[in-house]
Amino acid sequence: MELKKIINGNKATVELEGRIDAKIAPELEKELLALPAEIKALDLDFKNVSYISSAGLRVLVSVDHVFENRNGSLKIVGATDEVMEIFEITGFTEFFTIDNRD
Repeated sequence: MELKKIINGNKATVELEGRIDAKIAPELEKELLALPAEIKALDLDFKNVSYISSAGLRVLVSVDHVFENRNGSLKIVGATDEVMEIFEITGFTEFFTIDNRD
């Protein structure tokens, strides 16, 4: 997995690429939680993510809680059909803001 952080004021966009699995999840969580506290809005760009495991889903829940405590928000953008299927099966579409417009 590769990631690229783009920070603009109090908003960050993190572009992800590859698979988010149990091996990568701890590194991803560390990187996302290391974002400055003044970041209130986090967009996770999933357009180049081919798979997310339960460990990756747990990271999303953990990071979402941190942003809720900051009175901020987390949004998933550009999820592939494969990743959207995982989000739908697990019910994540009910709890997360997911924007798949191009």
